Amino acid sequence: MSGYTSVLPRVRRPLEIALAVLFHPADAFRELRGFRSFTSACILLLLTFAVRVVSILITSFHMTNLQPEDANIVLEFIRFIFPLLSWAVCCYLITSIMDGESFFSNVFLAVSYSMVPYILFTLPIAALTLLLTRDELYVYITLNSIVWLWVGVLLVINIAVMNDYSFKKTIGVTLLSLFALIIFWATIGLTFALTNHVIMFVKDVYNEVRYLMSN
Repeated sequence: MSGYTSVLPRVRRPLEIALAVLFHPADAFRELRGFRSFTSACILLLLTFAVRVVSILITSFHMTNLQPEDANIVLEFIRFIFPLLSWAVCCYLITSIMDGESFFSNVFLAVSYSMVPYILFTLPIAALTLLLTRDELYVYITLNSIVWLWVGVLLVINIAVMNDYSFKKTIGVTLLSLFALIIFWATIGLTFALTNHVIMFVKDVYNEVRYLMSN
């Protein structure tokens, strides 16, 4: 019995913070400044990915261009988790040089908790598509847009609260973080493209040499 009572507070507090994110985000993110639970952050990111996968499976075929048989689970993981992780890194780097007060663990937690609206509302919206017609596609798009706008607002709020920024400075840091994110992904894309070209060049040279030697 004592084991359950010791575990209960560790489970209850993350749930209370997640609920507070929906209704009192400033208070929730202020609470996160003193709550460093790497486990909670990882669980929320895994839930985000799980919700994405399930939503692909249950969304009505006439409401989406991505059908379950065409989905690539690795690609979906990269599309959803890597941007969140890279945003956390870029945001931390920018705030660290802009008089920020948060550690990377705080930023990582805040980004993870900002995904709570997506985790809670994406599946009900996906299930709703089973009742909608193609002509009502705008309902699905609107609801999804609201969820993502909500997530975006939470990401901005957590920057302000976690670092005790003014509104003006929050907007500036957010824009700088977005710019850093774009540069980060552009660098990754360029590196991947160049690496791919080098590999193809080496492969072509190898095939050419092999052909000449065989003749």
